[in-house]
Amino acid sequence: MGQTTLLTISNILSAEKDEIKRHKPDAEKVVTELYVKLRPALLSYVFHLVHSNSDAEDLVQLAFLHLFENLNREVEIQNPRAWLYRVVHNFAMDGVRKLSKREILLQEWFKDRETEFQESSEEEIIRRDQIDKLLMILNEKERYCLMLRSEGLSYEEIGGILEIDSKSVSVYLVRGLKKFRSKNGENK
Repeated sequence: MGQTTLLTISNILSAEKDEIKRHKPDAEKVVTELYVKLRPALLSYVFHLVHSNSDAEDLVQLAFLHLFENLNREVEIQNPRAWLYRVVHNFAMDGVRKLSKREILLQEWFKDRETEFQESSEEEIIRRDQIDKLLMILNEKERYCLMLRSEGLSYEEIGGILEIDSKSVSVYLVRGLKKFRSKNGENK
């Protein structure tokens, strides 16, 4: 009997990476497939950095254009998912730096975490306000690591996006979670 394989996004992306290497398919096809699979998650992440739907759309589209250009130049991209997150992260941070609004935008990250059209219960609003307050005790790297980890990225992927090693990601996550737990314990 044949083995069954779980179909996960990492399996899909890994298979696509292998397919890219073997067959060197049309860059447009690869980018289109990745766009369909990764666009919603990338938009969500970037929106919470720039706090603007239109800016998030623009940055995600720019990242995919950048991917297309790199594939056409036959640049080898080991992990397309992490690469795209890093590109949109860098684009967003460049924009945020120019506007000097980084801290304000980061405070808003959890505020609109759920879909915009879904009404929240009173408890949900209170929970999000508590998370917003707890986020403010974290330094920049701790916040970014927690935000990216909550998007499901691995330590290696987060490290690649933030240009730090995976051990540092682990340290920032542990410190951030300790701060969350200690402050949350004080608030109860």
